[in-house]
Amino acid sequence: MSQETRNPYANRQKKMSSRDIYMESPFYDPEKPFLVKDLAESWFFDIKDSMRPSTYDRYHSYAKKFILPYVGEMRAEVFDKTALSAMLALLRMGHSQKEPLSQYTVYFIESMVRAMFRYGTEKGFVPEVYFGKSEYKIQNKRYAMPLSELEMLQLVNVVEQKGLDFQVQILLPLYTGLSLSELCGLKWEDIDLENRKIHVHRNLVRIQKRAKDSKTAENVNNNDNSTNNASALRSNKRKTATVLAECELPETSCRKFAMPEKVYAILSAVEVMKKPAKKMYVAELEKKKSKGNKNSNIFTEVSVLGTDKKTSPPDARSLQYRLKAAGEEAGITDLKYQSLRDTFAMLSLNAGGDAYSVACVMGVGVNVVCDRYGPWLMKDDKFMKGIG
Repeated sequence: MSQETRNPYANRQKKMSSRDIYMESPFYDPEKPFLVKDLAESWFFDIKDSMRPSTYDRYHSYAKKFILPYVGEMRAEVFDKTALSAMLALLRMGHSQKEPLSQYTVYFIESMVRAMFRYGTEKGFVPEVYFGKSEYKIQNKRYAMPLSELEMLQLVNVVEQKGLDFQVQILLPLYTGLSLSELCGLKWEDIDLENRKIHVHRNLVRIQKRAKDSKTAENVNNNDNSTNNASALRSNKRKTATVLAECELPETSCRKFAMPEKVYAILSAVEVMKKPAKKMYVAELEKKKSKGNKNSNIFTEVSVLGTDKKTSPPDARSLQYRLKAAGEEAGITDLKYQSLRDTFAMLSLNAGGDAYSVACVMGVGVNVVCDRYGPWLMKDDKFMKGIG
């Protein structure tokens, strides 16, 4: 079967066919089948310039130790979900290793294989492979599964090509651990650029509120018919509206912490360009007119007291839709804000943060950090030498 026939992405190439791309690859050999190790070599060749040398060496080492010894000699076009599951199962059981690999390491290796074959599909080297859901990502829901290093780099690369509002809405929670509701409730009065501090003490939530229907009430008052009167009252009770409401966080969840350098750079750029009022929301969505009604805004505007400016309270559903779209552009399916929060915790622990400090920054209990992020906590028993 020709490469053009079995590759569903062949028709997407405008300038060159997938077969031409494959034949011009430095790894192409007409006398040999295209193996998984050939795909890996091509992938590493392409991603080398976009990664830090230390990160690239880590990926290369993982492929050499954990992927290629098992499936390197397998034909790339026949690699499928069954082959991936078999390889991961062997790694999880400690096959050819002194000890079984951790759940996160196995998940990290799985994400590498998925990224490698996604690259092969886009280049036209292999047909599209439907691996399904990540079996190790949901093996134990008590533990968090943050983005892998490659996924995070791909997401940041996509977001940095967007506007500043997009960067604030995604990179701010990624590098500070804010929850989605806290991100929505953050205002510029909570940002101290001079001292590089962020104060979190409120969130923005969606609640249901009973709407008053003046027409229904008028009909009730003017209608002498008791049956119609009762029907109108029942109709009035059923009418509710969903509104956004600010809620102060419990005292134990309020915190103030230093902002990372990248967050400071983004917020400083927004402050210089937009000069937002103190009462405006940090993650405010840009205002757009709906096509159906020129006088109707998609997002409700609220006047800022003491200024001529207006602010639009961020809607969590709109932000989640944006994040999901950015994730898909970066090759990450069904990305949620909880994954950004989990990734922040993993980055903090890997950077040397202790459980108590990370808990204070995230506004959770130490037990939550230990239970959910246990696999990333540093374990050191040297203190035992100083006892007794």
